[in-house]
Amino acid sequence: MLRASLRRAALAALMLAVAGPAGAQPPQVVVTSAAPDAGGGTLTVAGENFGATPFVTLDLVPLAIRSSDSHRIVVAAPIALMPPGTYLLTVSVGPSPAESGSVQVVLGTKIEPAAQKAERSSAARSAPANAPAEMPGATAFAAAGTEAAAKVGDRVITLADVDREWRRADPARYVGLSRDVYDARRRIVDALVADELVAREASARHMTPEALLAEEVPKRIVTMPESAVVSLYQSLGDLARGATLEQLRPALRAWLARITEPEIAKMNYVEELMKVSTRAEVFLAAPRVPIERAAQDASMGPDGAAVELVAFGDFQGLAYAKFAQAFGKVRDTFGDRVRVVFKNLPVLGPDSMAAAEAAECANAQGLFWPYHNRLVGQPGKVDATRLKQTAAEAGLNRDAFDACVERGVFRAMVRDAIDEAGRYGVKASPSFLVNGRLAPEPPPFLPPFDFFKRIIEEELSRLARQP
Repeated sequence: MLRASLRRAALAALMLAVAGPAGAQPPQVVVTSAAPDAGGGTLTVAGENFGATPFVTLDLVPLAIRSSDSHRIVVAAPIALMPPGTYLLTVSVGPSPAESGSVQVVLGTKIEPAAQKAERSSAARSAPANAPAEMPGATAFAAAGTEAAAKVGDRVITLADVDREWRRADPARYVGLSRDVYDARRRIVDALVADELVAREASARHMTPEALLAEEVPKRIVTMPESAVVSLYQSLGDLARGATLEQLRPALRAWLARITEPEIAKMNYVEELMKVSTRAEVFLAAPRVPIERAAQDASMGPDGAAVELVAFGDFQGLAYAKFAQAFGKVRDTFGDRVRVVFKNLPVLGPDSMAAAEAAECANAQGLFWPYHNRLVGQPGKVDATRLKQTAAEAGLNRDAFDACVERGVFRAMVRDAIDEAGRYGVKASPSFLVNGRLAPEPPPFLPPFDFFKRIIEEELSRLARQP
């Protein structure tokens, strides 16, 4: 017995010697800098513990490695073609937190010193309303009125005349440009409002804005769940360049921790300041388009609902299916204040067209939503077999449904729906119009219902402020 015990002890000691100390952690990957070479199209990354096969991403896009050792990596990057800004570079050598490191890289511009930014913000706040623009002669794209654009004889052609003809002749481009200008202005307005709120709060607490944010933002940071990692990976699409979720997981986590989570925490803090500190309102009006009412449009909710949410969807698209599954909860939450309207936008090929036609055949029997919900409830490839099977599950008259599909009864109507979406400047599925305003692109980490809740509550708040 004693000899057997000694043998077991010796074996255990040998295993420990081979495996190393229990719980031993890999060395921490450290990224200290990344030097760009625009002429050579490379980034030289410096740091420690890069290992034999590092994986490098820049803003989540995998980069090709030209050479590497434990302290230095040279990666190919089209620096000369990239817009100026700050990018997040991540190096990972394994799945554990210690096996990855990140650094922010400035390309094409310099980070504005905090003191200089504060001085510029202060100057902007104190500038008189009639101060000259920084770029004399620059013309803003604004709502056109009676300002003259041309004159022929005694007739004055106003900017309103020009815009009216532009909208008639090329509605999609007019709407698209209007949205681009609004989106750019809204980003600037939101940033200026946030800076002003933070500056006022910092002044009241006798702090610098940087010190205030350094104190308050970390308190509000919440680690995002694994579902956010998966959603962010799925949103990359072709940008992932074939990299798997496991390969990109360290970079995705770094992005959420370094970029997304602090941004959300700061946004929440600014929203708190708007409620308890200084009153702030945004009056910038978003461009809106009148929505055509068509007999074939399927809808849930009353015609007179305060908010009309128009969804443009492709039954082949996984993204549309994900958002469509939240429609029921939206209606349960907001009741008759919201009307949901569906419009076909089959953009993924012949199977998409076939699914759209089949859905219209279901609509002709008054069973669009049961058919729709079964299709989106099991996302994936929608072929002819699946369309017929879903018709049976939704309780349709199969003979009438099959005849409708085979004769292509609604083929022309579906093509018209694509043209209609184009008139609104809508090209992708899913897209959503909220009372005629194109909703912003949903963040990949935000659950669909939370996205709808935000945009609907924003619209209800806007309506409540109207006289």
